[in-house]
This record gives sequence, structure tokens and C-alpha cells, in this order.
Amino acid sequence: MIEQFEKHINSEFPLLKNSKLLICVSGGVDSMVLLNLLLMLKYKIGIAHCNFKLRENESDLDQQFISDYAKKRFIPFHFKSFLTKLPKHSTQMAARVLRYKWFNQILDTEKYDFILTAHHLDDSLETFILNLSRASGIEGLLGIKSVNKNVVRPLLIFSKDDLIKFARENSVKWREDSSNIKNDYLRNKIRNNIIPQLKELHPDFLDQSRKSMSYLSGSNDILKKHIKDFKNKNFLNKDDQKKVLKSLIIETKSNSFIFELFKDYGFKSPNEIINLCNSISGKMIESSSYILLSDRNYLILKPNIIIDYNNYELGLDGLNNPIKLNVTKGIFNEDCDSNKLLLDIEEIKFPLTLRKHKEGDFFYPNGMNGKKMISKYFKDQKMSYFDKQNQWLLCDDSDVLWIVGMRFDNRKYKTLNANIKIELNET
Repeated sequence: MIEQFEKHINSEFPLLKNSKLLICVSGGVDSMVLLNLLLMLKYKIGIAHCNFKLRENESDLDQQFISDYAKKRFIPFHFKSFLTKLPKHSTQMAARVLRYKWFNQILDTEKYDFILTAHHLDDSLETFILNLSRASGIEGLLGIKSVNKNVVRPLLIFSKDDLIKFARENSVKWREDSSNIKNDYLRNKIRNNIIPQLKELHPDFLDQSRKSMSYLSGSNDILKKHIKDFKNKNFLNKDDQKKVLKSLIIETKSNSFIFELFKDYGFKSPNEIINLCNSISGKMIESSSYILLSDRNYLILKPNIIIDYNNYELGLDGLNNPIKLNVTKGIFNEDCDSNKLLLDIEEIKFPLTLRKHKEGDFFYPNGMNGKKMISKYFKDQKMSYFDKQNQWLLCDDSDVLWIVGMRFDNRKYKTLNANIKIELNET
């Protein structure tokens, strides 16, 4: 097994060879085998152990066991005790959140390069079955990733039986976790009840499952490329927005494809997205991070951020936030355009106000007779809901002087002998 492990490391994780590695060690057979393999191959390592205090004195005995092991071999030993009660998390999920946050802190402070965990083939199969029960899509059926950012799992090619056999043949000591035999968690039920039955039905089930996950991984790579190509071609980018024709989504006629297109934005219900395509303009759905809006012939995707409805004062020294407006004094004889406004300081009162549209706003558009409701102007310009939310107005008291970057009011602008120039700086 040592030769197979070394060959696997050299082939799949060559960067580990000259790196400083933080090994996550629980004291169980899996992590103790990983630890011994790395020591045999003379890697530069340190040990990290989390004590979650979940098994009374057993947890403390695990910590002492690993501490003694590390001390005897002069291995740096990092340990920490945790309370696992986090809001909106199960105990297992809370433990995961806490330990990985701590592992990464050690990486930063102690200058380790990678975190190594002892997940093996049986763990990967458990994850496959667990995600199968959750309808998680193809990515959930790939098992455990061998590399996830700075976390490396070099034992995924070995089964639990392989690790136990190695431990016994090489006199590797470990501690049994009594909680593993309890069926308090779904993962434990899968480990203790379902997988043994599958292995009994098919002696090669574990190896066949590994091949299946490998095939699925290949299929997933093809799908991801197709999704990426589709997005590059059809998701049109404008500032922080993306838009795609509703007809293209409807024509796919594949809930799975729609799921893959929008899952990274937090939308997991293809039917909800299809219904949005068939809805009137202005309807939207939200995820925790994005808004998806129905806008005429398009769906528009935008990060779900808080809209700035504050009022800002524009003085003679200009404004840098939320947009950059430069104010210049002088004598100006030139035409106004969408990005600049010329005024007479005697006809306005500084500071001016920069704000968003509110109900009842109107202006007298340059080049037109009479007034127009700003909401009607937005509609005529076919502005999306998001564009309307982001549009700033420059006002003198209640009078709208300028729909910034678009159009100005014709009552106070000047083209001759203006003494104030306000310019929008878009850089």
C-alpha cells in the first residue's frame, strides 16, 4: 500500500512533495494510517486535532492519545476544543464549519501549504448515497472531491478495509469512536446499514461505485463545458447584470439543463424559472444572493444587494459617492449632452440633491414641449426594473434638473453664458 500511495501522490498531487502539510487527525484508523504513511515517506507535517467534547471523557482521551503520539515523534501538534451549537446547523454541520475555519487559521498563522484529510472510498460512497437521497443533481453524485481549494484527500483510492489491513500489518495504533456505531445521523445509517447490504449483494460494489463516480465526473465535465459555452454565447453582460432571452430557456425543454444554468446563482427550481419566463414584466424571484427578473423578452439576473435610496448633497466641490460628479465654475458656451449639464448659479440653489425617483416626479425634457412623468420616460426608454432602481436624479429642491447620464430638464439649462458645469465622470 505504501508504494501505491506514493505513486498516487506523485501522479495526482506532486505539489505536496515540497510542501508543509497540516494533517487532520481524529485518532481513528483512517487519520492514523494517513499520518503513518506520510511519516514513512518523510513529509514535512503538523497535526491538527479538534475536540468537540461530544463523548464525555472519550473525547479527552482521543486528544491525549494524539498528543502523546505527536510528542514522541516531535511533530507540531495543534488542538482546540469547540462548542458545536451554531444557529441553523446540525451538530455534524456545525462541527465541519468550526473545524475548517480553524484549520485555515492555522494555515495562515503557521504557514502550512495544504490541509490533508483521511477521507477514503467508503466515505465517498456514503456521500454519493446521501446526495442521491437529496436530489442534488449530478455534482452531488461525484462523491468527495480529491482536491477542494487547499484541502487534499489522498486516500480516496483506498477502501476502509484497505486502511484497516495496513494498520494491522504495520502495528498502527488507533482509537475507536463509539459514536460511529450509533445510527443517530443519516450518514451513520448509510454507513452501518445500507452499504454493508450493498456489498453483500455485490462483492465488487465498492469498486464498481468508484468507476461509476468516475464516469459521472467525466459526464459532468462535458456538461459543464456545454453550460459554459451556452452562457458565453447567450448570457449578455451589462455592468453587474446578465440577461438571457426567455425563448431560449423555454426552448431547451430540459429541467436539468435549466437547473444547471441557474444553480450557481442560488435558483434550484427549474419550474419556477419556466413560470417566470411566461410571466409579465416586473415579476421576479429571489435567491439568497441574486434576483431573477422577468423583463419583456428577457430574464435579467442581478446580485441581490441593498438599493441605495439615500439623498446626497452636491456642492460646488463636486461629489465622489455614490457617483462621481465634477462641478466647475467659469463661462461656458456649449451644448449640454447626456453627461454634462450647464447652469446659471443665480437660478439654482446649492447644494443640489442627488436622489432616486419617487412617485409623482416629472420634468420638462429638452427638445420637447410640456412636462413628462419620469415613470413614463423610464417606460418609453424600456428601462428594466433594475435600471430604474439604479438611476439617479439631480434636483434643485423639488425640480428635477437632470436624469443623470440620460436627459436634462429644459427649464434651467444653458448653452450660452453658463457659469456652472456639472459633469458625470464614469471612470
